[in-house]
Amino acid sequence: MFELNNFLDKIYYGGIVPFFVMSGRVLYSVFIQPMVCLHFPVWLQVCVLAVLTAFCSFALRYFLRVDEKTRRFNEEFSRKREEQQALQLITDKYSREALYRITDEELNARYNYFLAHHYARYVIIYMLPLFLTLAWLNQVYSAAVLGNPFVIIIPLNNFGVQGLSVTFLFLLTYVISLIIGFRLQKKWQPSS
Repeated sequence: MFELNNFLDKIYYGGIVPFFVMSGRVLYSVFIQPMVCLHFPVWLQVCVLAVLTAFCSFALRYFLRVDEKTRRFNEEFSRKREEQQALQLITDKYSREALYRITDEELNARYNYFLAHHYARYVIIYMLPLFLTLAWLNQVYSAAVLGNPFVIIIPLNNFGVQGLSVTFLFLLTYVISLIIGFRLQKKWQPSS
C-alpha cells in the first residue's frame, strides 16, 4: 500500500499539479494579462471569462455532435416504438404480451443507455469547463489578491449582502450567456 501511495503521489505532484500550474500561467497570460493591460476592472474580466467559457461549452457541444446524436436517437426510438405498437395486430393474447414485454425491455435498455451517455456528455460540455475555470479564477482572484472576498462591493443594505464574489458573478454571467446562446441557436436553426 505504501508503494502505491508513493506512486500516486509522484503522478499527482510530478505530473498533474505541474500541468495545471502551467496551464493556469498560460491562461493568465493569454486571457487576463491583455485585459489588465486594457485596464478592465476585475468584475468585467470575470464576466468576459464567463462568456468565453460559455463559448467553449457551445464549441464542445458542436464537436461532440450532441444535437445530431439526440436527433438520431429520437428518430430510432420513435421507429422502434411504432414497431412495438404494430404488435397490437397480433391476435394471440399471450404471444402479443410476450413480444410487447421483450420489446419494452429493449426500448428501456436503449433509453437508459442513451440517457447515461447524454448526461455524461453534458457533464463534459457544461460542468467540466465551469469547474475548471472557477477553480482557476478562485486562485487568480483570491481574497488575498483582491484584498477582500468581493469583486463588486455593494453599499450597505437591509439584506446583509456586502458584495458579489468571483464565483457568484461568474456563475451568473455563465448561465445568462448559455441562455442567450441557446435562444440564438434556436433562432438561427432552420425549422424542420
